[in-house]
Amino acid sequence: MASIVEIAPSAAAPTPAFRQIRAASRGFEILFAALFAILIGVAVLSLWVLLFYQGALVAVGPHGGIISTGPLPAGFVPFRDWSLGEKLAYAPVVIVRALPTIFLFWFLRGLFRSYGKGRVFTADNAGRIKAMGACLVADAAAPFACHLVLSATGFEIDQMWAHMGSLQELVLGGVVLVIAGVMQVGREIEEDREGFV
Repeated sequence: MASIVEIAPSAAAPTPAFRQIRAASRGFEILFAALFAILIGVAVLSLWVLLFYQGALVAVGPHGGIISTGPLPAGFVPFRDWSLGEKLAYAPVVIVRALPTIFLFWFLRGLFRSYGKGRVFTADNAGRIKAMGACLVADAAAPFACHLVLSATGFEIDQMWAHMGSLQELVLGGVVLVIAGVMQVGREIEEDREGFV
């Protein structure tokens, strides 16, 4: 009669480089958690300024938004002078423009939390990296999508929506999506190899 004994693989002692990665990852987790919270605050403040601010300090014109204590340049309109229709048209734009970056920092926080716990090449991390790539692509596409919607409403003021940075972000997002796919395939190969004795 044969008996089967499961032998657990011995855990290798963490190398100095692995310990450094874990320590640095904890710091990045805190940084990205703070940035996540700050960006939520900025988005809420932006909505409040758009809907309720009655001063002339913040204005939007054909070249974007400005904060100015002096006379406003020609074509710039402070939020207090916006019609209710304009404010309601721009409120979803504020949300759509903020969400990809907010979620990007959320996934970065989760990724570095996982790294800080010593989990590196996992399916969860590959999923987080894929989500980060999608956030970058969404953030790159948001200015154009918002431009189309606002043009259809007739309320578009800011004509400076096309930037080279958006194209770079789109390409970077695509690269990150491919890297996530490569990580997932590598993990699957490693799992298949571990299944053979």
